Amino acid sequence: MKLQLAPANLAAQFHRPLRFGRRWRGHELPLRLIQLALIASLGFTGAQLIAHGVSQGGRAIAGLVSS
Repeated sequence: MKLQLAPANLAAQFHRPLRFGRRWRGHELPLRLIQLALIASLGFTGAQLIAHGVSQGGRAIAGLVSS
């Protein structure tokens, strides 16, 4: 089975930003803003969880050392 390279015009399509369908045309900016807010809130929540885990781990290690 021979491998064939993808045509150049097909390769260029993957580098374009993804667009919503025709149904959502005209609503892209609000949808992108909602997407940005969700990403920011998930990032903030994730950072809080990581910080809480690090502090709990530090307390556990300090408890083991001080005993």
